[in-house]
Amino acid sequence: MTAYFIVPKQATRKRPFVIISFLFTTLFLYRSISHETNQLIVPTTQKNVSQASSKIDPFWCDALKSHFSGHWHHDYAPVEMEKSDSEDLWRNFFPDEIQWLKGTNTPSFGRTTCISYERMQSGKMYVTKLGNQCGCGLPDFKPSLLKWVPNETLNQKSPSNSISENYGVHSSLRLAHNLAESNHSHLCFVGDSIDFSIYDAFKVNLLRTLKLRKDSQLSYKYPVLSVEEREYEVNVSRTDNGIHYVPPGWRQLKRILESEVTLNNSSKTAKFSYFQHYGWSPWDVELLENCNIIVMNLSLHYNSDSGRGNRFGNLLADDTRAAITTLVNFTTTTTTEKNRIAIWRSTLPQHFNTKNGHFENANITDGFNCVPLKISFREQSYNVVHKIVFEDMCRRDHDLKGSCSSYEQHCTANIRETKYQTTYQFRQSNNLTTWVNERENPVKIGTILQWDISDIFDNHLWHPDSLDCTHYCYIPQVFDAAFERLDLLLRIKLKNI
Repeated sequence: MTAYFIVPKQATRKRPFVIISFLFTTLFLYRSISHETNQLIVPTTQKNVSQASSKIDPFWCDALKSHFSGHWHHDYAPVEMEKSDSEDLWRNFFPDEIQWLKGTNTPSFGRTTCISYERMQSGKMYVTKLGNQCGCGLPDFKPSLLKWVPNETLNQKSPSNSISENYGVHSSLRLAHNLAESNHSHLCFVGDSIDFSIYDAFKVNLLRTLKLRKDSQLSYKYPVLSVEEREYEVNVSRTDNGIHYVPPGWRQLKRILESEVTLNNSSKTAKFSYFQHYGWSPWDVELLENCNIIVMNLSLHYNSDSGRGNRFGNLLADDTRAAITTLVNFTTTTTTEKNRIAIWRSTLPQHFNTKNGHFENANITDGFNCVPLKISFREQSYNVVHKIVFEDMCRRDHDLKGSCSSYEQHCTANIRETKYQTTYQFRQSNNLTTWVNERENPVKIGTILQWDISDIFDNHLWHPDSLDCTHYCYIPQVFDAAFERLDLLLRIKLKNI
């Protein structure tokens, strides 16, 4: 087998307000896959992610349930902003952003303005590029003081009140802090351009917080951390048994984006990365072995009507089964990385002016227009497909008495399944030699957490422009609410956070 490499690009992407914790000068080598251990061997020292016992703290379960049942509160041009909450405003917003919230000096937030701000690398809300999208350019969009309000009637102890002490980017900072405290976790976002945006939003929220802290000189609950950004190039010509097995095309995984946070005055760190998967990509699964926590989604590159993938024509249902099989194997494989965590992200709402909100059948000749979802299609087809597959392969833990059972799936999978394109089936059908060896017990049971955030993003005015009703522009509070839910979800599984 031919060894392959992932090397960092020579230029590390930097923002002017990034605090560099240390210079990354050593090339990281991802060595060849071991035939004996059936895993990807990497030279970096890995730490265990410790999971809690089967007994889950009801405190965090109640907080999570309360968050899932919350809603958005909007304040447009609030007149009391300079009074009692002024410190919170300066803690969470830049001076010109406060003017926007007051309804004064408001620019256009479309792509042209966004690109000009992006050149300044400002990290400003509404006008910072996320992934491949830039700007909040819909005509009816206007700034608002947003706050996600949990349903406290479901939780008398109200732990989410103590969690969401302030609106803004605190949840992103807290999530990064908690991951660093939890044995150097490596969180990997795996998916398409939406996951790219989510990865970017997490990074930008952290960098934004660092600059706000520096500018405002106000106190924050969580300690300062530094952020270092890296980019790795992936060898797409790697071989196995003399066979080039990575399909060609622009959707190849050619680079891995990574950010590392380090808690100041501490050796505690955490990484988060983005792995591009435009549809199910079993040939790249081996690259995920360095992750502690995988967040995955498949959807937007499958036709919402036929269910077929745009690249290879596989059914979304079958590829979801293959992905679940991989996640089960990821969490149960015996390696130095014991008790790893798999998370399935819900598909975010599309708001095209069609009967179900999906892109298919949208009439481009008339121009697109982002509109609210009809009540009957609030649960869109991609999430319906995922739900059916999970119900077929998994069960909820009813012993949890309903507190956290909605967020945990216990899934059974045969890792040597060949009815759909599992990693095993792909390697076997292509005469590859690794990860195909017989295993003593191919049937495994693993836990997959459910990160459903479709409700948080269900607003048709938060898209970049009227031609793109799929992606979301940079509204820090929106992504922060999603990361708060992820933090709560992880708290029911991880110790010491």
